[in-house]
Amino acid sequence: MKRFFFVLLALLPAVSALAGREVYDIGRGWKFYTVDRRDSVGVTLPHTWNDTDAAVGRLDYYRGIGNYFRYLKARPEWRGKRVFVRFYGAGTVADLMVNGRHAGEHRGGNNAFEFEITDLLDYGGKNLLWVIVNNGARLDVLPTAGEENVYGGLFRQAEIIVTEPAAIGFDGYGGCGVLFATECADTLRASGSAAVTVNVPDSRHVQLDMRILDARDSVVFSGHAKHRADGGLSVAELPFEIERPHLWQGTADPYLYTVTVVLADGTRTDSVSFRTGLRTFSVDAARGFFLNGISYPLRGVVLWRDQAFSGPVFNEEELRRDMRLIREMGANAVRVAGGTHHPAFYELCDEEGVVVLADGPFAGTSTLDERGYFATPAFRDNAERQFRELVCQRYNNPSVAFWGIFADPEILGDDPIPFIGEMNRLVKSLDPGRLTVGISNKDGDVNRITDLVVWNHTFGWKTGLPGDIAIWRDQLRGDAEWRKIRSGVSYRVGGIAGQYAPKLVRPDPASGWHPENWQAYVHEVHIGALADERAFWGVFVGDMFDHGSVRTAAGGLRGVNDCGLVTFDRQVRKDAYWLYKANWNREDPFIHIASVRERRRSDKIQTVTVYTNLPVAELCVNGVSLGTRVARNGVMKWDGVQLRLGENGLRVFAVIAGDDDYVTVEETAVLTCRPGGGV
Repeated sequence: MKRFFFVLLALLPAVSALAGREVYDIGRGWKFYTVDRRDSVGVTLPHTWNDTDAAVGRLDYYRGIGNYFRYLKARPEWRGKRVFVRFYGAGTVADLMVNGRHAGEHRGGNNAFEFEITDLLDYGGKNLLWVIVNNGARLDVLPTAGEENVYGGLFRQAEIIVTEPAAIGFDGYGGCGVLFATECADTLRASGSAAVTVNVPDSRHVQLDMRILDARDSVVFSGHAKHRADGGLSVAELPFEIERPHLWQGTADPYLYTVTVVLADGTRTDSVSFRTGLRTFSVDAARGFFLNGISYPLRGVVLWRDQAFSGPVFNEEELRRDMRLIREMGANAVRVAGGTHHPAFYELCDEEGVVVLADGPFAGTSTLDERGYFATPAFRDNAERQFRELVCQRYNNPSVAFWGIFADPEILGDDPIPFIGEMNRLVKSLDPGRLTVGISNKDGDVNRITDLVVWNHTFGWKTGLPGDIAIWRDQLRGDAEWRKIRSGVSYRVGGIAGQYAPKLVRPDPASGWHPENWQAYVHEVHIGALADERAFWGVFVGDMFDHGSVRTAAGGLRGVNDCGLVTFDRQVRKDAYWLYKANWNREDPFIHIASVRERRRSDKIQTVTVYTNLPVAELCVNGVSLGTRVARNGVMKWDGVQLRLGENGLRVFAVIAGDDDYVTVEETAVLTCRPGGGV
């Protein structure tokens, strides 16, 4: 679908690929202010007002009302048609006024939403669109707790959609109007059905046509159905069957089909089109995750949805940059934490074959001044709406395999377990084909509600020692009841690029001292403990990137949670990143010398640590060979390395067979030894 821009507050002609539907981008021409309209400034969507405070670490970042307005010229030829406005994200409550009349309110900052404004427009005239956005604290809008910054603004794209009276979708949940479900798929046959939401102003008969095209634009299925639609919303089912399908096989072969559904009402039509994949998956408590019947170990990361300087605002290149970093490391799965990311990110996951665990809006807290659950009807209703939006909007993404129902719920005050059970049943009823997941940091009955559990640990960071992960693993494996739970595991530890500790001692998370080499060491221990553990269906390393968190990060980088493998600005891959690349990426030979970002050393005797995906490498210090080492879980160590005073040159290298000749892979570094005068 092409996007179209406003010039001088007027719409340019649309050349929509969807019959009967015109789509116009309305990102330009907005004015923004907080209190006094006379202070308004011009902005282009996507936009957040927290780019100069929360996104750069200010603890007192603004949480309140922001106002956006612009004028829209409604074309005379739109009269008799239907007009909708869609926003792809607003933090966190948004009210739309059109010519002074209320068009609707949306609560929740994660998902897309739309309002019909057909009867509010002056066709042929100038119309005022005014969006009042509020990111202030609310007890009836989830999440009410958690470590993420709550960014305000219209931080994703916005568009006007013009349709004929009979249209597909617009059911209030922000999806495209087609839910495409694969019921069975193997190399011989794939079948399923598409549930199409038909939206008409009055009772009428309509025809629905569905075509499925392969990657070469060849038609592999074509089906038709007549449907009697009563006034309002109704759902039509269109079955499909494909012989000898090309399956979506994860990162090895993420094959996608294009589905187009056309609604015909005489000569008036509407259509939607999207890409999807055909696949099946399952999880066995003892054998792990299976994709299309084949064992497929999930090596995942936890992804929060912001970045330095612009917070939740991402453009296409920034999303592709993040995906490149994820895939370069060798990860094949991602947990999108805290809510829904930009829609284009899920499309990238589809294209790259990355399996997604999509978090819902319900999150607990580890602080005493927050509550993640309130036993009120308004809280429950908002949770239901956000879960419905999540499922409807991400239903057609083949990469999405799991729905996250809860994350670290506190069992304080009102008991959240009945609520969690209700939300789990709701999501299972909306999408029986996917598995539900709880992100858990505690024992108890809460772990027996969802299909799967991901145990969320902080050994060596907030609790215990790094080696406690192995003790916990053995306890889980040794308990017959706990073995019945289909378990994944997640863990995290902070680290600031360039901070170096001569002695490995667990730091205080509330301090400003989070050595990068301690972070890497904790991850070494966890990789060793979990490397051969088939009892876990997935591993999700926290976090892929540092993320904004003014509440929980006062001790480290200002306003940043530094548990990422890559810095908040995506400029620095920390040492732990290379450790995972050494274990997960076998296609890109490399050597990385760890703990040399800080070059100064006060002790002449050092341990040199190397992360590599090569089996053997040799270390030379000041031109003298100190021998070779064999990698174990991607790690090589040379103990007792003696430095001379002043600068010392380190070179680690390996010779491997190339396409036509032998190739040397190497990494160099310099350490400066100054006894009593350095780190």
